Amino acid sequence: MGGVMRYTFTGVLHTTGALHLGSGSGGKLGSGQPATDAAIIRDSEGYPYIPGSSLRGALRAAVCQYAEALFAAKDAQMREDEGAINALRDAVAGATSEVQLQTQLDAELSALERLFGTVLWASPLSIPDLHLVNRVNGAGVGELRHGVGIDRDTGAARDQIKYDFEVLPRGARFAFLMRCELPTADAKRLVTWERMLALGLKLLQQGEITLGGRAARGVGHVELRDLKVYTLPISSHHRADLIMALLAKPNTPQGTAQPGDWVQTTLKAMQTEGGN
Repeated sequence: MGGVMRYTFTGVLHTTGALHLGSGSGGKLGSGQPATDAAIIRDSEGYPYIPGSSLRGALRAAVCQYAEALFAAKDAQMREDEGAINALRDAVAGATSEVQLQTQLDAELSALERLFGTVLWASPLSIPDLHLVNRVNGAGVGELRHGVGIDRDTGAARDQIKYDFEVLPRGARFAFLMRCELPTADAKRLVTWERMLALGLKLLQQGEITLGGRAARGVGHVELRDLKVYTLPISSHHRADLIMALLAKPNTPQGTAQPGDWVQTTLKAMQTEGGN
């Protein structure tokens, strides 16, 4: 079995504007507060949270947008339409064993597809739900925003189509955690994966990725701050490191903290090499 490098990224995701991640139903903003047509999503204790799947989807979309211009054509490919997916299925349909299937997928899938996953490949990237850093009374109290329905034919407001929705105000802080386990056998591909991860994190740091609904109304701006990066090689050659990681205190990121600005260093290497 080849070696695997585990990357752990921690930080704090700040809302730099209002945020609306809808629960799919209405509700009250809080005890004694008015009701709304579209409440934000909350956990079992009543605190707002950001589903990890929402952030992961936004991160994937952002990286895909930049990938074609920054990475080699093969690496940047992401097959999502039905025809391309069926062609991929046909390409690996002749596999007669799990080993052969994995070998064929390894040859067919791009670096981007292997990182974010496809219908035939599970992604090694995971982002748990993001919960408020300070879960105290009064934290996460929402605000109401109002809107009106627009008649598509006339462009004017429609009668009796006034609505409101809840937003989380600016200044909320959520604990960010992302993990990724990447095989180290192919050094060139590992470098490409690192750069794709760095790209996504950089866009989060710069506030270029929006979350949730109502984005057209300026809602959903976030920034990743206080990012820390840890790496842990998982192989028989690093037995001592693995034992130390297992003996670490609870809630301690496993691995070695990377010095300096890992994201900036990783992206600058692309500039030095003129791309990939």
